[in-house]
Amino acid sequence: MLRTVPGHLSFDRVATIYDETRSLAPRAMARLLAVLVDELHRKRVLEIGVGTGRYAVPLQKSGIRVVGVDISRLMVEFGLAKGLRDVVFAEGAHLPFGPRSFDVATTNHVLHLVPNWREVFAEIARVTQEMYFTVIERSQRVDSIQRDYDDLLREAGYEYHHPGIHERDLPSLVKPDMVIPVGPFHETVPADTILKEFAGRAYSGQWDVPEPIHREAMTRLRQQWGGKDYSRSYALEVTFWRIDRIPELAKATVQRS
Repeated sequence: MLRTVPGHLSFDRVATIYDETRSLAPRAMARLLAVLVDELHRKRVLEIGVGTGRYAVPLQKSGIRVVGVDISRLMVEFGLAKGLRDVVFAEGAHLPFGPRSFDVATTNHVLHLVPNWREVFAEIARVTQEMYFTVIERSQRVDSIQRDYDDLLREAGYEYHHPGIHERDLPSLVKPDMVIPVGPFHETVPADTILKEFAGRAYSGQWDVPEPIHREAMTRLRQQWGGKDYSRSYALEVTFWRIDRIPELAKATVQRS
């Protein structure tokens, strides 16, 4: 079953660079996948916001039964080229599946883009019978190019507020039933690589930034970070909630800073 969903944010515009700008380092990805394959063995898995299949493709190749849902045809096309299978074009708040069709459901770096994220959780509770999980990245840096970019935007009078909720904030709303830590990991990359991503507006929070503000921010970021190495330490958390607790997430009160 295929259908398009007009009027919703699509990642078509960054499909060509999505994997390049979001992928985990090979060592981190390998350790994460080992955990996921072990936990999802013999489970029917639904991934809402499957995109290019960053997680779904290696899980499917490992024998995990994953069905993906997305609204971006171009993102999915890149996934299909990598071997992605079993994709439905649909919105997460209106899933074309019957009750309890899946054992486990997941979203990853998706819900901050979804204004009706509570309805997505209602649908997850309807079509899933065991668990919901998400993969959360916890950085140990107190500074970052992202943070500096955001500070420069605020200094210029512009501030972006995501329409939904970040998965990383869910544990502070409702305590998870299980958290599996993966890591920590340590990486060093040229800061110029990250500056190039920001200059090209690779991230959704940048898409509506007025060009003069964006251009000035990039000029100052290059002055601060250009030519340097960018080192970071981070850990991953595979975070699970029982499906009977998903209504708690849907009803949780979100505090905006």
